[in-house]
Amino acid sequence: MNDHDGNCVDLLNTNPVNQMAEFQIVCRTSDIAVGEAKCFKVNGKMIGVYHLQEGYYAIDDPCPHAGASLVRGRLAEDVIHCRIHYWGFGVKDGLCRERNIPQHNLQTYDVRVQGDEVFIRTDSS
Repeated sequence: MNDHDGNCVDLLNTNPVNQMAEFQIVCRTSDIAVGEAKCFKVNGKMIGVYHLQEGYYAIDDPCPHAGASLVRGRLAEDVIHCRIHYWGFGVKDGLCRERNIPQHNLQTYDVRVQGDEVFIRTDSS
């Protein structure tokens, strides 16, 4: 069974909000408590959205080393640790804390909060 099965909310059938055309709504602010994270499938990508004290951050959810869902790991301040091999990744910058190998770094995504809704941008524009 895929580690992400049933773990990510699939947003495939939703549309971007008109006034923020490049951003996609993923959840409400009340859906993710401070210190928590959830996975959302947006445009075919599994993205972990993290609510830290400073705000919301979004990075690729699959661990590049083991493929496990990172939101199911342990969050320590701004580093998420994979539950399989405990590799750590920066939630704010996507950098792998265990290895200095660029291909192990995670993609980060722009996040905006408007009212009580959390939006992310998955394109690079």
